[in-house]
Amino acid sequence: MKRGMKTTFMSAVVLFIASSTVNAEIVSNSKIVDDIEYYMQVDDSVYELGEDVEMLYRVTNLQEEEKLFGFGVSPENNFWVEKDGENIRTLTQGWYMMPTFFTLLPDESKEYTWVWDLRDDWEQFGGVLVEPGVYDIIGGFDAMAEELYEYSKVPVSITVVPEPCSMFLFAGVLAAFVLRRKK
Repeated sequence: MKRGMKTTFMSAVVLFIASSTVNAEIVSNSKIVDDIEYYMQVDDSVYELGEDVEMLYRVTNLQEEEKLFGFGVSPENNFWVEKDGENIRTLTQGWYMMPTFFTLLPDESKEYTWVWDLRDDWEQFGGVLVEPGVYDIIGGFDAMAEELYEYSKVPVSITVVPEPCSMFLFAGVLAAFVLRRKK
């Protein structure tokens, strides 16, 4: 194979891999219970190891009257990360046994945000990056209010892939192998 063709082939492989990681797609899910909408969103469907997952959980009052929410703890919301049904990360700023209340007027919303760094729950030891795979990101209200907890939880799924340098390295090795075999 001529040198120009090798360069073109390698460029095509690199562009293909790079373009497959650029398309960001907001992923969301919601449910409505008793005219209250519980909504969860992440900023992409696929993340490379080392990227951050930006999360948004929102509750909206769709009723025609105001709605009072009360909780036995503060903060009232939480984010969880699960893989194959097992909790691998709980994302909160700490729970305090202090009652929390808020009221939403008709069509009013309250939003909660968090950024997950793709690390597991072993934060006291610096945390370990999760392995590539499919994860459920869940937003909801705290488990201390069991009746609200179950119907306020809303999951979305994301896929974690190896970081780009790993893919480029793999593509380079594969391309070298293919080119060598053609000689």
